[in-house]
Amino acid sequence: MGSRGCSDKTPPARKRFTECGRPANALRLPRMARSYPWRQRLTGTYKRHRLGWDLAFFAAGFVFDVFAASAGVDHVLMIVQQIVYLTIIGSILYVELVRDTDPDAWPMRPWIEKAWSYRSLVFHFCLGTLMNLYSIFFLMSASLASSILFVVLLFGAVILNEIASIRHHGLDVKVALYVLSLFCFWSLLIPILLGTVSQITFILSFCATLGVLALFYTRLRRRLRHGTIIRRLLAPGLAVSGLFLGLYLAGLIPPVPIAAKTLGVYHRVERVGDRFVVYYESSSWRFWRQDDETFAAEPGDVVHVFFAIYSPTRFDDTVFVRWSLKDPAHGWQDSDRIPIHITGGREDGFRGFATKQNFSNGDWRVLVETRDGREISRLHFTVTKRERNPDRVFRTRVY
Repeated sequence: MGSRGCSDKTPPARKRFTECGRPANALRLPRMARSYPWRQRLTGTYKRHRLGWDLAFFAAGFVFDVFAASAGVDHVLMIVQQIVYLTIIGSILYVELVRDTDPDAWPMRPWIEKAWSYRSLVFHFCLGTLMNLYSIFFLMSASLASSILFVVLLFGAVILNEIASIRHHGLDVKVALYVLSLFCFWSLLIPILLGTVSQITFILSFCATLGVLALFYTRLRRRLRHGTIIRRLLAPGLAVSGLFLGLYLAGLIPPVPIAAKTLGVYHRVERVGDRFVVYYESSSWRFWRQDDETFAAEPGDVVHVFFAIYSPTRFDDTVFVRWSLKDPAHGWQDSDRIPIHITGGREDGFRGFATKQNFSNGDWRVLVETRDGREISRLHFTVTKRERNPDRVFRTRVY
């Protein structure tokens, strides 16, 4: 009387409707409720802090690639990683472009639809990873201000992409970032394959980027109206491509994958076996300097500029060392442009030096640049002539 039980003797027809005297769904609902709260909380947290999550995944990709890039830009796995990430980003954009115009296009199964709702995290992780790799080489270039601006604009574009007031322009911004990634990828891969950096490699990179845009256009033309494709794909894509063309003509795009590891001015450079020994005068008040930024020239001295330039394996190219003296009335006046043949594959860079015997007092500048005049690195120093000092002492450094 006081308790009720159930057993295998309960009729099957009755088991379908009751379990131990209670409706079966009365027991199932609590179990379902216990299995989903964590998902609901996770989804709710993501929706409330979507911008923070996206930026966190973007930063995670950025940090992750700092370690991955140590393998070298020409490593096969690094190139494959870029191709995979670009494919993922491109696939997400393609589906978004189609479904943004026709929400009923490509119906997905419920579990796929749930996974699709987190696509923004995947997009930003892949984008952050790629942009980190590219930013490393831009920041190593001579155009430091332009490289920093590039990274700042990248983060700014991602933030704007997630602000609700301009969310309806989000796809346009993502397409622009994707084209930016494509151009950086081709700008790295094509010089690696050809073993040189020149105007030809830039043109090929530019055309390859436009080729991917053309492929998107061809695929989307079957599903979207022509005006929609122009507004959502071609307009932002061609705008970014045109920006890169203008920056190249202005000489503001660093010649990746070449990067300067070392550049300094010295009184003497000697090669001893497989090492280079540089000689410089120490400064008591500028103790952090390890070269002759203020070059005290005595009779018979020769100005030496030592450099180490990184380039990928099998790279075989020529760079130029351009000397310039600052004229107070007419600005920088070129003095010499010396060609230096370099080969790639050395982690610390190809080492070499250039000298100048005929020089005068004043502010000097040395530019290391590619065949097409793009700057790899630059160095400023001041020459001051003085009488011979028999007690002069040099410090040395080995490369």
